[in-house]
Amino acid sequence: MSQTLIWHLIRDNNSFMVKRERTSRRGAVQFSSEPGNLMNAHSFKYSGLANNRAVDISSDLLIRTKDSKVENKPSKVYSAGETLHAHHISKAQAKAVALVSATRPDLLAAAKVRVTKAVKGLRAKNANRPKKVAKSAKRGSKN
Repeated sequence: MSQTLIWHLIRDNNSFMVKRERTSRRGAVQFSSEPGNLMNAHSFKYSGLANNRAVDISSDLLIRTKDSKVENKPSKVYSAGETLHAHHISKAQAKAVALVSATRPDLLAAAKVRVTKAVKGLRAKNANRPKKVAKSAKRGSKN
């Protein structure tokens, strides 16, 4: 099926759509929680369901790409991903940019923002974790 046809079928109603209350400026706000949607925006450009080539960056820094050859098997659509390390934002961004530029060059800015926020979120999550204290084991001397 074509990408446009898929979008027209799912744009009005799908299980990933999140509608929020009306705002004073633009009416109801729609978000999307689908895999492969880097901006969580309900639009054709960012849709991971409608586009044949999509990139998914999860909150635990796992990058997966969509394989259009297995469209009929939803559980196998995304390939086994590569895990980014949260030590350096620039290294994580470089890996993400390399992967995204090969698949969807129009989403480079969105991928950089997503990786930066995910790295900062992991750092904050790890900072709140209680630190483990190493126990020193005393060895008994044999005399």
